[in-house]
Amino acid sequence: MIRNNSRCEKKFYISITEYYYIKQLVQTLMEPDPHMRDKDRYYVRSLYFDSVDNIDYYSKLSGIEERKKIRLRIYDIADTAVKLEIKNRHSDYIEKESSAITKKDAISVINGDYSCLETYTDSIVIKAHNIMTGQVYKPKVIVDYDREAYVYPEHNVRVTFDKYIRGAFSDRLFDGNIGMVPIIREPILVMEVKYDRILPEFIKQAISSAISHHSAISKYCMVREVLA
Repeated sequence: MIRNNSRCEKKFYISITEYYYIKQLVQTLMEPDPHMRDKDRYYVRSLYFDSVDNIDYYSKLSGIEERKKIRLRIYDIADTAVKLEIKNRHSDYIEKESSAITKKDAISVINGDYSCLETYTDSIVIKAHNIMTGQVYKPKVIVDYDREAYVYPEHNVRVTFDKYIRGAFSDRLFDGNIGMVPIIREPILVMEVKYDRILPEFIKQAISSAISHHSAISKYCMVREVLA
């Protein structure tokens, strides 16, 4: 079911040449995402969880339209607040439910102790707790990448370029010395476009060279497949 707070999300593999061409156009139409601050990118690390029978992984491989992923996300190894997220997908539409938990509680969850989540009143944390305990979720893989992002407030448009995507079979979310493995070895990167219902025509034209490269990309599944 597509909910009112869902956004359309489309992903594309693009070449380095396409990246520079599209980036030049996007920069004239959109504003840099505040997360980049004074830099040209920001760091993203996610630890993905899945059930003992890998229900989320196989839902994606099977092409099931109604599916989800659960992850812990940080933007710096030194972060003391961690995002607990449930990313729900229906075809091209996503609904990301996100709530902050403490680093201490994140470590407890990673170690298999979900009881700390029972102290939260946030409905998202409660929902995640019920899913993770009911279906016996465990940490699976870590995914790192550098993200360059641009926003256009009208229609909540966001265009991102994800570079140097790398992964590891590890649960050491706060360890900066994990041996991460490059996941995309060719000179390509992933462009994501998110928006509320309508993508303005001028932005659509700016990314038009990539339209034919639209793909059902999952960084979580990519890491599991490459490192299997």
